Amino acid sequence: ALGGDSFRREMDADVAHLERALEAVKSRSTRALANEESYLARIKELERMNRALVTQVAALGGESGGRFSPGISNNDGGGVEATYSFAATEPYGSSSREGSPRRMSRSSSYKTQRDKTNRLSVERIDVDVAGVARSSEKESSPSRDEGASPSASANGSDHGGSGVPGDVPAIATELAATRLDEPDRETSEPSSSRRDAALRLRPRLAFSRVDSDASFDARETSNEFRETLSKSPFQLLLCNDDGCEVREPRDRAIRHRQHGTPHSQFAWVEPPRNALVVKKPNDKNTTTALVRVVDMLVKKNVTPWVEPAVHWETSVGHTWSLDDDPRLDKIIDFIVCLGGDGTILWVSNLFPKAVPPVISFAMGSLGFLTAFEEESIPRAVDDVVRGDFFFTPRSRLAAHVMDKDGIEEKLRYVCLNEVVIDRGASAALVDLDVNIDGSPMTKVLADGVMISTPTGSTAYSLAAGGSMVHPGVSGVLFVPICPHTLSFRPLVLPDTSVLTVRVPESARVEPVASFDGKRQRTLRRGESLVIAGWRYPVPAICKSGETGDWFRAVKDSLLWNVRGAAQKPERVGDARA
Repeated sequence: ALGGDSFRREMDADVAHLERALEAVKSRSTRALANEESYLARIKELERMNRALVTQVAALGGESGGRFSPGISNNDGGGVEATYSFAATEPYGSSSREGSPRRMSRSSSYKTQRDKTNRLSVERIDVDVAGVARSSEKESSPSRDEGASPSASANGSDHGGSGVPGDVPAIATELAATRLDEPDRETSEPSSSRRDAALRLRPRLAFSRVDSDASFDARETSNEFRETLSKSPFQLLLCNDDGCEVREPRDRAIRHRQHGTPHSQFAWVEPPRNALVVKKPNDKNTTTALVRVVDMLVKKNVTPWVEPAVHWETSVGHTWSLDDDPRLDKIIDFIVCLGGDGTILWVSNLFPKAVPPVISFAMGSLGFLTAFEEESIPRAVDDVVRGDFFFTPRSRLAAHVMDKDGIEEKLRYVCLNEVVIDRGASAALVDLDVNIDGSPMTKVLADGVMISTPTGSTAYSLAAGGSMVHPGVSGVLFVPICPHTLSFRPLVLPDTSVLTVRVPESARVEPVASFDGKRQRTLRRGESLVIAGWRYPVPAICKSGETGDWFRAVKDSLLWNVRGAAQKPERVGDARA
């Protein structure tokens, strides 16, 4: 009995210890949860304050000054316009969809997104400015109650319990105190009237274009006439997949910016460290040239990299294991391509995301995309290492398959030339339903359909009847292949378009999708292929500029507008009435 009592007492003591330990764990978990909730609340508070600052700065029209003021740009003459945005809220590379590479001054008051049908929608983010101001004041008050010095709060060294530098709540409070509909403190005249007055006082420049020259006549209009008649001010909301931009043209003129970048120059901030050398397989000439290029790079203190198969063949340069993911886009500074157009397509396949600058030497058969000759290798490589070159950003496409239930496959197909959906080995026509940006576009009854980039417009697309498109054009080609109706002609669509090609349940044939003529995927009935522009282009290094290289290629390689014989000159006296 005594032994049993002793055992029970020990058990009770152990239970008591366990209960105390459990209470301690619960207490710690509660504190950790409270700290996490407080942290998340502070993050949300910062986001609300940030939106409040953006809204107030846009309302003040640049009167606050400093880094929060809206940008003023003179866009191709004809007056000055304001673009309201807050750059700090848009980190580089952020996007609702990975697509177009262009960047604009984005506004954080709006967000864009695509639904399951790829329809683009715009949503305004409502901001409760007064509520933010009150909460900011409440969060920053403990620092003053604890006796913090005013200078500490002013320079941001005291975070004041909210985890926010002291100057940010102060700025938010000051901006929020100025209502959007209040007049300026220095004058009772509304801001719109002040802008009108500024426009009336500024001499009006009347611009007139002559061909491509931006010449203009500085003809001043009378102040009397401008005071009598004037246009009402307005705002423009311009949105795409990268976000929205709000513009307020000061001269009440709608204009658009140029999308092309014919002058794209590259310069190293630090000397390049690593270069990838890619060659045409099973070719003696490219193997010899590869050894030469590797020796040149070593002498220039650049580490040469080659593919595993090439390293096994030549035993030169550095390589990686086939079982590893080398993440080449994080290592390689530039690429030397020895071969033809197919070798450049292979380089695009090696870099599905960011592609380093590519210098290509014509050592293949056609050489439409290869701008440099083999003889220029030493000089051209030296220019690339020094950073003295221009490049053409050749756009690409990204495609993925979606099943009949709307579930997307994780695999993405990135193409430099084109996506082709055809009948494969079947003799019957393919039946496809095509949507653009969530809206019905057309039904395809043909041998197939092709979605091509401007780079691919001079490849399979050209043979199928598509137009040749300059690589600087921001577009996507939609080309039918041997359609059943003669009126089904090729189209050029904006590069912001999202095309959805669906195989109906009643289709006779299950078509085959091919990507740059390499990888293939059979599309089952009910499946869809979604194609859109890709954010990461292939920066192809130019020899004589974007336009010069392209026209050289279409003339020399495709014999564009080349006559078999020159027209005979007209002799004097042979002219007939």
